[in-house]
Amino acid sequence: MKNNLFVLVGTMLLISCANIDNRINKGVENHRYFQFIYEVEIEPTDGKKVEMWIPIPQSNEAQTISELLYNFSGLSYQLKTEPIHNNQYLYIYSNNGVTDTTSIRISFNVLRKEHNNINYKNVNPSNYLRSYTHVPIGGIFSNIIKENNLSRHNIKGVYDFVLNGMHYAKPKNSSSDDIYYSSKNPNTNKDWLSDEGKFGRFAVTKDEVVNIYKESKKMNTKYTFGNGNSLYACDIGVGNCTDFHSYFMSIGRTLEIPIRFHMGFSIPAQKEGIVGGYHCWAEYYTDNDGWYPVDISEADKDPDRKEYFFGTICNNRVDFTVGRDFTIDNYEEESVNLFIYPLFEIDDKKSEAYTKKFKYKNL
Repeated sequence: MKNNLFVLVGTMLLISCANIDNRINKGVENHRYFQFIYEVEIEPTDGKKVEMWIPIPQSNEAQTISELLYNFSGLSYQLKTEPIHNNQYLYIYSNNGVTDTTSIRISFNVLRKEHNNINYKNVNPSNYLRSYTHVPIGGIFSNIIKENNLSRHNIKGVYDFVLNGMHYAKPKNSSSDDIYYSSKNPNTNKDWLSDEGKFGRFAVTKDEVVNIYKESKKMNTKYTFGNGNSLYACDIGVGNCTDFHSYFMSIGRTLEIPIRFHMGFSIPAQKEGIVGGYHCWAEYYTDNDGWYPVDISEADKDPDRKEYFFGTICNNRVDFTVGRDFTIDNYEEESVNLFIYPLFEIDDKKSEAYTKKFKYKNL
């Protein structure tokens, strides 16, 4: 399939839930309606084969996706469905590569609602009890549960335990230029990480957090923040949204509570602008009531909203993927830990020879 112009994907591919109320009702108070633009620029590859995989959001009971448009600058593409969690993604490719900087642009409209518990159609809770590669269950998490009297009948207690044991920060170096090392959280006016703090089960300092990050990058491991590694989160206690919710998932699933991992983007409050990066959250299942959302990292960044983010999710977001350990057609790695940014290969080798940008505009 060739694509030289914008392509409007058919309604049957876009709408996964036909009975969503107020699908495009911009007047409903707890809804937000906006356009999201996902842009990628690929560097020239001198005739070498290029392949790229980009996740595509779908409609569900919390959001409606419409007006999905693609522009691939002549590259071939296929729309595919990942088999484990049924996420959709685009496979974009050219056996002849690209000779010039090549732009990929995906745009769509989002109607997102603030919500509490939801009974999703065709979601089996029993599929969300096992471990993932970087989200083990049992072992140390069984010990944590026992030592802290955590219970599957008190999920708020699990939420509070992770919230109190984790610190949102992503320090990469010990300089004044690194905001998470040297600056304050604007919501609390307190240091992201204090000089005297001891973090995680291993009681590390913030300098040790930086050293662990550097060592992980040097050795190409996942034992640092931003990889959704629940063992790292438990040991070190400093990380981003992936780490908070992986920790919650390891404890919860060890307690046999079904928990789903969501990944997408937070949308700033302004009318339009740039989205800096991804965001993730989780939701747990209870019989009869369905799935309740939690956003523990946002609760840590803004403690005044910690009660709100247990069981409620705001409308300033868009959901792209559910789950972990994705199986992606034609991708060289056996499974993908997190899938929100483009996956890219040149001649079947992983590459970072591209730039990405995310924008939004209220509608």
